[in-house]
Amino acid sequence: MIEIEKIYGIINEGDIEKLKNELKNYHPVDIAELLDELLPEQCITLFGALEFDDAVQVLEEIDTDKRYFILTNIDPDYASKLISEMSSDILADFLGELKNGERKKILSLMKEEDKKELKNLLAYDEDTAGGRMTTDYIAFPQHLKAKDVLDRLAEIAPDAETIYYLYVIDSQGKLVGVISLRDLILAPEDAPIKEFMKTDVKKINVSAPQEEAAQMIQKYGLLALPVVDDNDVLLGIVTVDDAMTVTEEETTEDILKFSGSDIDKTINFEEISPWSRAKRRLPWILVAIAGEIISGRVINNFSEALQTIVALSFFIPVLMDMGGNVGTQSAAIVIRGLATGTLTTASMIKNILREAVIGAILGLINGLVVAAVTYVWQGEILLGVTVGIAMAINLTIAAALGTFMPLFWHKMGRDPAVASGPFVTTLLDVLGLFIYFSTAAKILKL
Repeated sequence: MIEIEKIYGIINEGDIEKLKNELKNYHPVDIAELLDELLPEQCITLFGALEFDDAVQVLEEIDTDKRYFILTNIDPDYASKLISEMSSDILADFLGELKNGERKKILSLMKEEDKKELKNLLAYDEDTAGGRMTTDYIAFPQHLKAKDVLDRLAEIAPDAETIYYLYVIDSQGKLVGVISLRDLILAPEDAPIKEFMKTDVKKINVSAPQEEAAQMIQKYGLLALPVVDDNDVLLGIVTVDDAMTVTEEETTEDILKFSGSDIDKTINFEEISPWSRAKRRLPWILVAIAGEIISGRVINNFSEALQTIVALSFFIPVLMDMGGNVGTQSAAIVIRGLATGTLTTASMIKNILREAVIGAILGLINGLVVAAVTYVWQGEILLGVTVGIAMAINLTIAAALGTFMPLFWHKMGRDPAVASGPFVTTLLDVLGLFIYFSTAAKILKL
C-alpha cells in the first residue's frame, strides 16, 4: 500500500533520489493509481523518478488523458523510447481514442517502423479480434531445431507480450503449430521443432468478434490466442488480460442495456451530459409507458369484477412484481450464458422448456403460499384459489418469456441485452393482469 502523504512530502522536498528509492518499493499498478491523486506538475516529477521498465508499465495502466499529458510533457526522445516499448494493442487503442490533433502529436514522437505496425492494427475494427490483438508475439520457422530456438528466444523474449506459447509458422507465415516453453526446454537439442509441436492450434480469424476471442480463451484455459487471416497467416495474439478486459466491457455494456440505460462503452460516463443520458433512456421509458397504458386498459375491461370483489385489487402488485422478477432473472441468466458462450440458440426449445419448468415449480410454491395467505386474510377459499392459480401460471409464462426473448433476438443477429429489462418486464405486466382477471372471471363466475 502506497503511503500517499509520504510521497507528497518527498515530492515537495524535491529530493529526486529519495523519491526514486521510495518508488522501487511499489507496484506499477499502485503508482498508476497514485498519479490520479497528484497535481499535473507532481505527476511529471513522480514519473520522471521511475525506472524505465516501471515507467512503461505505468503508462500502460493509466487512462488516455493522463497518458497523453505525460508523453507530451516529458523529453520527446524519452517519450519516443517509452512508446516503442509499449504493447502494440494498448498503443493502438490509445491512438484510437485521441482527437486528430492529439494523435498527430503522438505519432510525431514515434519511429517509422512503429507507425507502420500501428497503421496495420488501426485498420481493424476495434470490436474484432484484430482490433484487440497485439503483434508482440514469438514465432519461429518450423525447420529450426530446439537449440536454435532457445538461443534466439533469449534475444527476443524481452519484447514479447508472452513467452509461454511459441508459435510455429511455415515459409509463407502460416500458423502450423504451437510449442509451450516447457516442451521446448525438455525437447532434445537437435530435434526440429516441427517434430514435437502441437498441430491442433486453437486460433481465431482476425475479423471475428472480440467476444468470441474472450470466450475461446476462457473455454480452453489459454494464456493467449493466435489471430490469423483468411489464409491462416499469423497476424498477432489476443492475451488473457485482453480477454478479461473484453469480458468486463461487455458485462458493463449488457448491464446498462439490460436496465434500459444503454451507454456507448467508448464514452466516459462522467463526461455524458444529463440530457444525453436522459435521451438514451427515453425510448425504453416510452415503451414502459405504452405497456402500462395497456395494463390500465386491461384493468378497465375488468372493472366490474373489481367492483364485485374489491379484494382482487389487493394482489395486483404482488402478481405483477413476481412475474417481472422471475422474467428478469431468466433473461439475465440467458444473456450471461450467451455472453460467455455456455449457451447457444441451437437448443432454443430445450432452454425455454427448462426455464418454464423452473418457473412452474416457483409458481406452484409461491401460488400455494399466496393462496394460503389470501384465505387467512380474506376468508374466501375461491379467492385464494384464484390468486394461487394466477400466480402459478404467471411465473411459468414469465420464466419462458424471459428465456425466449434474448434467445430470439440473438438468433436474429441482434444484441439480446437490448430486448430484455424494461421490454420484458412491461410485457409481463400486461400478460400478468390478463391472466389474473381471466382466471378470476372463470373461477369466481364474474
